[in-house]
Amino acid sequence: MKTEMVSSSSPLAHSSRQRPGSACEECRRRKVRCDRQRPQCQVCYESGLECKISTARLPRGPRKGQLRTLRTRIAALERCLADQHPEINQQMTALLEGELDCDSDDETLRDMNGFRERTESPENRRAGTKSPRSPGSPRSGLVSELMRADLDQLYFDRVHPFAPILQRWRYHVWSKQQKKSEAQTCLQYAMWTVAASLSAQFRSLRDPLYQETRRMLDTLDTQGGRTEGAGIEQAQSWVLICIYEYMQLSPLQAWMSAGRCCRLVLGMRLYELDDPNNTVVMARDRETTLIDWTGLEERRRTFWMAYSLDRFISFHNGLPYTLNEQLIATRLPGPEEEFQAGQPVVTQYLPEVMMKTSTDAANPISSFSECIVLATICGRALAHRQKVAVEQISITGDAAVFEGFWTRHQWLHEMVNHHIQMLSSSPQVDPMLMFARIIAQTMVLFLHSVLESVTWKTGDHLLGIIEYERLCVAAAHEVVNLVKLQGQLGYFKVLFPPLCFVNESLTR
Repeated sequence: MKTEMVSSSSPLAHSSRQRPGSACEECRRRKVRCDRQRPQCQVCYESGLECKISTARLPRGPRKGQLRTLRTRIAALERCLADQHPEINQQMTALLEGELDCDSDDETLRDMNGFRERTESPENRRAGTKSPRSPGSPRSGLVSELMRADLDQLYFDRVHPFAPILQRWRYHVWSKQQKKSEAQTCLQYAMWTVAASLSAQFRSLRDPLYQETRRMLDTLDTQGGRTEGAGIEQAQSWVLICIYEYMQLSPLQAWMSAGRCCRLVLGMRLYELDDPNNTVVMARDRETTLIDWTGLEERRRTFWMAYSLDRFISFHNGLPYTLNEQLIATRLPGPEEEFQAGQPVVTQYLPEVMMKTSTDAANPISSFSECIVLATICGRALAHRQKVAVEQISITGDAAVFEGFWTRHQWLHEMVNHHIQMLSSSPQVDPMLMFARIIAQTMVLFLHSVLESVTWKTGDHLLGIIEYERLCVAAAHEVVNLVKLQGQLGYFKVLFPPLCFVNESLTR
């Protein structure tokens, strides 16, 4: 019998548990322990089967879900290649139709064919062409799902601090919807464009994303017919594209885009969102429970961001701005914490803040509002210089004209000094406040350059001019210190580079 083949006194009985040799095929099939006896193991002896041993072993199979992941990636790559390289698309079509000899997995080919059948119409498959897409839709395959999540995170980490126009929770709600409007898709691409430009990982996507965004914006502009409640995403897209062009292309190109953005917000009447004489505003104030406070604040912030870009970029280029300060009846934006939490806050109007002097009991305003005030001062300083140039041409040596110039100049200096003191006493280390401090000191340098451009000085004002020169020297030292502090904070923690404003004032 088989049991007699191995006795208890056999030395094999006292060997290690892992006997030498390999398990037989029958034990492997049954998934039982093989005693590895030769010429026949116990299982094969009792079953009356031949005990076969195979030394060639098949490799272990892939991990769970690996094939599905690979098929998904193949489908995504096929879509990307089909859009970017038509010749490769033809080869893939021939492969899937069996014209090329390739040892591919049948199930993988079926999945890829199924993907093509879901994304292409029968007519296009027979004609060998791609599925048509609407003029406002983006190019497929440019940004994958995983890249979208990373770019969204980059946007809110690095772009939102200096362009706070989106409520994060609100964006994530509509961005996950399957069907989005063309304006919403355009806004996403604008967000990803600026985010990619501030990331070494996605720097290669910067130009393709920008081109796609501009193409979609041009398509949306040709459609027209926007109402007050629609197209806010389109305006937000123009805001972000202005910032991108200012940082990466040229200030002049950004100025052209800022003009289109300002015309759009004017057409949407965002400059009178809180006009107390407007019937819509009066009805809104009576039914406060029905107000979409988050959407209203987004529209406010979009307008004020367009207003700030209009002032800053026009100031840099020395060109007239578009938006008229005298027509604005929209409240200043609220604090960032309340905005992200969706809490309504009643803020001041811009004229109320601009009329305050250093002796007034100043109520604290948000960092964004402080930048808006500095943008307004930039606009008035630019208009002040442009008016001086006209006055010197038209009327030379007129005392009344010079007194009017001096009154404007003193008022601008008082406003700048007032905000410099407020910003210096602020304990916050905020990117927008840092930018506001640099702009405020830059205004001192700019106003001094305006004084030097005046040809009809009088002796009564020479002492005042000497005092302004002393303030100018102190402001230059402060700008240098702030720029050094900006370098310590890092490039991504400060508003889009304000050094151009500094350089312009220093060169003048």
